Amino acid sequence: MSFGRFAPLLVLVVLGLVFATLNPVFATPDNARNILYLASILLVASCGATFVILMGSIDLSVGAIATVSGVVAALLVPKLGAGALVVASLVGLAVGIVNGLLYVYLRIPSILVTLGTATSLTGVILFLSDGGSIPIRDTGYVALTQMEPVPFVPMIVVYAIIIYAICVLIGDRTRFGRMTLAIGGDEQTTKLVGVPVDFVKIQAFALSGALCGLCGALLASRLGTATGSMGDFLMLETITAVVVGGTAITGGVGGVARTLLGVLVVAMLSNGMNIIALHPYLQTIIKGCVILVAVIAMNRTLSAREAT
Repeated sequence: MSFGRFAPLLVLVVLGLVFATLNPVFATPDNARNILYLASILLVASCGATFVILMGSIDLSVGAIATVSGVVAALLVPKLGAGALVVASLVGLAVGIVNGLLYVYLRIPSILVTLGTATSLTGVILFLSDGGSIPIRDTGYVALTQMEPVPFVPMIVVYAIIIYAICVLIGDRTRFGRMTLAIGGDEQTTKLVGVPVDFVKIQAFALSGALCGLCGALLASRLGTATGSMGDFLMLETITAVVVGGTAITGGVGGVARTLLGVLVVAMLSNGMNIIALHPYLQTIIKGCVILVAVIAMNRTLSAREAT
């Protein structure tokens, strides 16, 4: 196994040591819980995004889908209770299917399709929420993510691990998982061997949408409210997590199994920068630089493999 596979783990250790040195609060159990909360939300969204990126596509509507689904869940909780999770997932699934259909049949680059979708959903979000927040007063719904079966380990961590395990199995053991990898590696050759490339692309966007919808509903439960901007951070951080984890932004290399470490790196980085009170604008700059470094490192790794 190459050193590159261990790089995210090394980064994780270094970040932990640096932030704990700069501010001892970082190493407390309460802050560890905060990191787990963030990592769990991010992992659910990143699992779906991995399949899209693995094909060589991109989904910029991740945050918007999570937000609109979370708003819908908050509105329906008084009537449906925990059933709002299912409806939110279906909302995300529907948006994901629309993304896939537009991408496949209109032959529009995925980055433009999902950017348009995200912009449209912003209007839907503002309409549904009336530009404000929607509090969730159902304590049972809030407890879905905040109760702790084990001290300092919220229930949302359990959900995230289950979803991650299922997605790893889908990626490694199913025909769909192998086809997404093949499409990212060489789409034309994959078509020639009879793979229904267009259908697989729609499936990948649908899966990503469904998981983002679930992510939004879980985030609303975690916060105890739904706001029009609660999922904005996901657009950048899911891409960062997937790429840092070791999936090539150009597709064809990586997989969901690698995404977990990327998620932990991003969650720890975001939390640590907040703990040391780094200016929000500087945080965004640093996260952008992390993506660039990860992409450059991946390109060099791929070039080295081709050379050998």
